[in-house]
Amino acid sequence: MNANALLRLLQLSSPSLPIGAYAYSQGIESAVHSQIICDEMTALDWLNSVLINGLASNDLALITHAYQSWQDSDLDSITELSQLSLAIRETSELKEEDRHLAKALLRLAEPLGLEYPVEIKTSASYPVVYAYFIHNWSISLEDALLAFAWSWLENQIAAMIKLVPLGQTQGQKLLLAMDKSLSTAVKKSLTVPVSRIGSSLPNLAILSSQHEIQYSRLFRS
Repeated sequence: MNANALLRLLQLSSPSLPIGAYAYSQGIESAVHSQIICDEMTALDWLNSVLINGLASNDLALITHAYQSWQDSDLDSITELSQLSLAIRETSELKEEDRHLAKALLRLAEPLGLEYPVEIKTSASYPVVYAYFIHNWSISLEDALLAFAWSWLENQIAAMIKLVPLGQTQGQKLLLAMDKSLSTAVKKSLTVPVSRIGSSLPNLAILSSQHEIQYSRLFRS
């Protein structure tokens, strides 16, 4: 990867990117409340399961296909993938998260020298907008997928540190322990056809639904 592409990928993956991803736990808050996640081992089990059985077949697969569609300038395909991205979110909180992150990232497009097609802005989803940025910044797909998965993982662990709680050192150990799973998820996402995008994680969907009415919350999902 050339230096410019690497810098843009680091920028897109940085926790300081002002899109508000830190505000979402994606069911972790409910899982901790229900004592499904209670220590380092259960945290690792959760992360592996959601990454391989969820993110790889959802967001990472969507990015893979959207990247190709942006290369082909196929706006019809982009619209369909955006609609699919919203359709596979199993709860209102997860769907709202996708919409919020997409809108926040879109607001950065013009200041950063990019022009997202106006005619499809209303149907934008986060993975599809992310694919637009990496395509326009000439970032390789596999590098971008790994960075996206890493950013997701870092955010998940940051939520766990606050909620379980885990120590900062335990958080770093979890990041290190997930190396192989991150690579596995990226490889899996490259083989998922459009017809197989989506996953079924019933417990995550139930916990996410419960979070909507949870009495005390730090996170928005």
